[in-house]
Amino acid sequence: MSIFSLGDIVIFNKECLLTYLMKKALITGASSGLGLEIGKLLHKEEKATIVNLSRNKSPFENIAVDLANDKQVLQAIALIKKNHPSFDILILNAGIMPVAPLGDIAFDIDHLFHVNITASIKLVNGLLPLIKKNHCDIVVIGSTSSFKHFIDHGAYTATKHAVLGFVKVLQTELKQDDVRVIGFHPGGFQSNLRGPGVIKEGAMDPKDLAGLLLSLLRLPRNMEVSEIIISRRSKNSTTF
Repeated sequence: MSIFSLGDIVIFNKECLLTYLMKKALITGASSGLGLEIGKLLHKEEKATIVNLSRNKSPFENIAVDLANDKQVLQAIALIKKNHPSFDILILNAGIMPVAPLGDIAFDIDHLFHVNITASIKLVNGLLPLIKKNHCDIVVIGSTSSFKHFIDHGAYTATKHAVLGFVKVLQTELKQDDVRVIGFHPGGFQSNLRGPGVIKEGAMDPKDLAGLLLSLLRLPRNMEVSEIIISRRSKNSTTF
């Protein structure tokens, strides 16, 4: 019998040992921000091998891929099948956050959708046989914008609503396959989503979010936190 500790709660469960077999995690966007902190924590606490899927290098193993490039995404899938077929966790974390009011949007909306949702769909679609075979955990990083709306965030919010819909479908389609799907939806946290060095006052620490996610992954296999919304405390209720 094994012991699992979550804060001050101790759970005794014969299946709990299964939660510690986090040998390899694939993480999109693990070169910075939340993805980097998740990877560092999984490596430190679980001794997991981390594979970063990103244009930028990380301290981990790296598969160089532009998630907005369909050809490169397919190449990354092929490399994973060849070199990393026995992964335990897939964390779809990569995202960008250009903002502008409707009528003034000048950024590439197609690029935004490719990075924030299309690449995730393609990765899951291409890796699904391995996901099922490995009884993988899938973590999809959404946002409070998956549930709320904010001024100037029209295009970004649309991608995050798409992320929420994708999570719901994954949970439905993989219900019988011993694959846990976690929709992880944080509010504003310290990152370069808005650009290098742009951090909103009071934003959450990604280290804290990574710790929370690890506690969810450590739950016994017969427990799934399907959806969690993490809002930062703010006096301004319209601030995410």
